[in-house]
Amino acid sequence: MKKYLQLILAVSMLTGCSCAEAESSKESITAETFAEKPIKRNTDVFVPNPQVTDDRELKKPGDSFTDDKGELTLKAVKEVNKTFNLDGIEYRVKDVKLLHFIPDYSLIDFFHPYTHEEEFDFVKIGVEVKNLSSESYHFGPVAMVNINDTIHKTWEDDFYLEELHGEILTGQEKQGNLGFIVDELDTLEKVEILSGDLVDKDKKKIGEPINLVVTFE
Repeated sequence: MKKYLQLILAVSMLTGCSCAEAESSKESITAETFAEKPIKRNTDVFVPNPQVTDDRELKKPGDSFTDDKGELTLKAVKEVNKTFNLDGIEYRVKDVKLLHFIPDYSLIDFFHPYTHEEEFDFVKIGVEVKNLSSESYHFGPVAMVNINDTIHKTWEDDFYLEELHGEILTGQEKQGNLGFIVDELDTLEKVEILSGDLVDKDKKKIGEPINLVVTFE
């Protein structure tokens, strides 16, 4: 009987050790598997605009594309890729386009505050803003637009509504588009872009606005 009890005790101790080793191994694998790793921010992720057909595949004038938002046709394009540095704010104008849009009937009400036409031309400006400084600022990439020296628009006329204006935190990046409806244009000759002021958290003006003139040949 004594030997039998000793055998049971030995088996119990062996089993306990095996379980402890297995649990330890499991914890080690779990810790290794789920160890914190650097997260790469993909700033090239495209977020489609809910009101406007995607124009990325329109490469040359005359190209068009139709989806559930409507029919979009490219009339003119200028690749700008001009970068400005303003007290730690890196501001880039990527491109300027003239497009013709026939929105789907379901979107007519959305566009009524901007135009009563059922189809229209608009100038689209693609921008990117990065705050490389240690401070947070307020900045608007496009405050005013002068088109062909005769058409004047402000940031309030933008219908893309991608929240590119306002506070930009340290390390934050914003990219997107602004669109301004115009009367039908036979040609787009010039687009003058004036950015907003760079303002700090105390509402103090830090730098002068950026002025860029984009000409079309």
